Amino acid sequence: MNMSDEKLTMVETSALLILLAEAGPVPNTSLTNDHRCELKKPSREKLARLKLIEVGGTPRRLVLTLSEAGWRRCRTELATGSPPPGSGAIGGALYAVLLRLDRFLTAQQLSLGDFVTASDAPAANDLPAVPGAPAADEPAVEERVLAAYHKVARRTGDLVNLADLRDLVDDLDSADVDAALRRLHRRPGVTLVPEANQKALDARTRAAAVVIGDQPKHMITMAAS
Repeated sequence: MNMSDEKLTMVETSALLILLAEAGPVPNTSLTNDHRCELKKPSREKLARLKLIEVGGTPRRLVLTLSEAGWRRCRTELATGSPPPGSGAIGGALYAVLLRLDRFLTAQQLSLGDFVTASDAPAANDLPAVPGAPAADEPAVEERVLAAYHKVARRTGDLVNLADLRDLVDDLDSADVDAALRRLHRRPGVTLVPEANQKALDARTRAAAVVIGDQPKHMITMAAS
C-alpha cells in the first residue's frame, strides 16, 4: 500500500480538507480556534510522515501547508462518496457535496487548483459593501507587484522570493496580491515556480507562497518586456 493511501481518522481527513479550502499556509492554532478541528501532535506527525502536509513555523506557532501529495489525497477523498464510520449526519452531508464537486471537476476537466483559483476571486457584486473601502484596483495592484519584483531583482529574469516581494507590498491585502500573482502568471514572460529544494524552505517562504495548479509557488521570475 502506498504510504499516502494509509487510512486516516476523521480529524486527520478534516484537517486536509480545511488546508485545501484555505489554499495556503494555516497556523495550527487556527485549525482549532477557527475551524474546530483539533489536530493533536500524533495526528500532525502522522500527516507529516505520510508527506500529506508540510509543517513549518516555530514550536510556539506551527504553520501547516497541504503538500502536493495532500492535494492528490484530497481529490481522491472527493470521489469516495462514503463518509468514515461515526462521522454522523454532517459527515454524510459533507461527502455528498464532495462527490458532487468531484463529478463537476471531472465533467469540466478541472483540477482542484483550478477550482481554488477561480473561487479566490469573487465577482465584484458578490462582495459585501463596506463604507469607505473601495474595491481593489486590479491593474494598480499588478503594477505594484511588478514594481516590487524589479526593485528586488538584480537583473531581469532573476528568481525572486515571494516573501521578499510581499515585504514591499505589505500595505496591500494579501488576497489581492495572491490574485494579482495568479493573473501575472498567465502573462507571457512571467513565471511562478516552487522552491527547487523543498528541504531548504523556511517558514517565511512557505507563508508567502501562492497556490497555482495544486502546487504552492515560492518564487517569481519575469522576462524583459
